[in-house]
Amino acid sequence: MRFGISGYLYRNAVLYYDKETETFWGQATGRAVVGPQTGKQLKWIPTTVTTFADWKKRYPKTTVLAPVQDLRNYRRTHRYYKERYHSHDRLMFPMSPSVKIDPKYKKKDNCTVVLWKDQARCYPHPAFEGRIEDGDLFVTKDKNGFVKVTDKTGKLVPSMHAYWIAWCAFYPAGQTWSPP
Repeated sequence: MRFGISGYLYRNAVLYYDKETETFWGQATGRAVVGPQTGKQLKWIPTTVTTFADWKKRYPKTTVLAPVQDLRNYRRTHRYYKERYHSHDRLMFPMSPSVKIDPKYKKKDNCTVVLWKDQARCYPHPAFEGRIEDGDLFVTKDKNGFVKVTDKTGKLVPSMHAYWIAWCAFYPAGQTWSPP
């Protein structure tokens, strides 16, 4: 699969376009929503969000697949960056009235979503600092605000970085972690 950011939103979450299968995949679920693969589910994999400097320190032999200039051009021309979409709480498109957005957090507050033991769990970034233990999961937010999720053995757990609104829209029956 070769993914590209499509520039389209589905329930205010990004859609990724797979050029090989001509399918749009939902960022918030990993499920195909338009195209020949509609209804299929991608396997969640362990991820971590970090700075490029930190990544290069840990993995100095990394090969960058896109020139930095391409990313700069994207940021300069893509409407979500030009409108600074992430820096305010307004949505570009209205949400369905059936989506209930918990007002505890701002719509675009960052959160980490985990599918663990057949349950969706959300860890809103404003709710914690440092490391928290949630049953058999450990969620760690570093000084840069980047979050990773590990199990008891320290192994990375499949997770996704999302906005609060995406969590509310796609996982209404999920469990949101709250400080004790």
